[in-house]
Amino acid sequence: MIPKEAKPNQQETMTKPQPLSLSSLPDEILENILARLSKWNYPNLSLVSKRFLFLLSSPELYTTRSHIGTTEPCLYFCLDDLPIIPHPKWFTLWMRPADETLEDDDEILEDYSLVSVPSCRHHLKHVPYSSTVAVGSDIYVIGGPYKGPPSSLVCIFDCRSHTWREGPNMLVAREEAYAFHIDGKIYVMEEDRKDDNWMEVLDIKTQTWSCLLGHGATEFRDDWFLVNVFRGQIYVIAATENFAYEPKEGTWEVVETHECYGHIDSWCEIEDVMFCFTNSGHCMWYDTESGEWREVKGSDMEVLRDTSEHSLAWGCVVEIVNHGGKLLVIWVSRYKTKQTRRIWCGKKRHEGEIWGKMEWVNEVLTVTNSFNFLSCVLIMI
Repeated sequence: MIPKEAKPNQQETMTKPQPLSLSSLPDEILENILARLSKWNYPNLSLVSKRFLFLLSSPELYTTRSHIGTTEPCLYFCLDDLPIIPHPKWFTLWMRPADETLEDDDEILEDYSLVSVPSCRHHLKHVPYSSTVAVGSDIYVIGGPYKGPPSSLVCIFDCRSHTWREGPNMLVAREEAYAFHIDGKIYVMEEDRKDDNWMEVLDIKTQTWSCLLGHGATEFRDDWFLVNVFRGQIYVIAATENFAYEPKEGTWEVVETHECYGHIDSWCEIEDVMFCFTNSGHCMWYDTESGEWREVKGSDMEVLRDTSEHSLAWGCVVEIVNHGGKLLVIWVSRYKTKQTRRIWCGKKRHEGEIWGKMEWVNEVLTVTNSFNFLSCVLIMI
């Protein structure tokens, strides 16, 4: 008798479970994973699938990055270049992830560039240089430009979704004002205005403007001065004195006297230390004890002062910013080539000196002679 063929075990015929993949994870878990990666990997990851593109474009992803502490500094530029770029256009500085920046102690990387930022809004006709200010992941564009029509308009650019929205109008139409974000408020002052409407402040939470008193400002605003935020205060470097603004009292107070600082074009703060660059290519830091500007030391700092046509010594400093605790310098070369250089400063001190390490230098954009550099804003995103 021929035995009947045994039926295969039903369990053995079941398909073996496939190993888990990223695409099989719920959106919440996948979003949390993506939030832990460097933002500079997102352009490539967005090409994986439509689902990845959707998650990487979601504002919730950036909220998660903020909650888990994985935000990164991101620099936004705005410029026009007639007739090639007839309207103000925004760019972001594309950079390699922070843990890949330095591979060798003596290496200076050259693989950074400006990438155009898409926007769903009609073109802004004017972008004021000094009154664009970062608030979280937003850029506030406030008032009118230099030698342009005064304006009270406020436009807000969301750097997560690259969309625009209207903000609350200022109480006074202004031209090329200064704007600074401190403790949940935006302080705005207009250099050439001499009346009592010189300053006003926006409460970001309530989105309401209020007038501010500026007693003591007449001592410096009729002459040369530079203004920025230093140690949580609006701080002015004037011809022979430094001033700090006290918002509770509505007064400007002299905090220091010094010799003339005519060689300074712009400055910023890193770890409670002022840094500046001169057009001769020297990186300087301010010694508050002696009241003097001192040079940042470093064997490779000569890159800033070499004789090539693209060196800082041949150009003009446009802006310097605190880029995640490192000094980022943007300048225009003699031949109108946009450049950026970043220097690691303030991390090492020796006998009252500050040492710096050149991290990278690169040409990031070529423009024509007619270009206008309109804004430079650092966002944590």
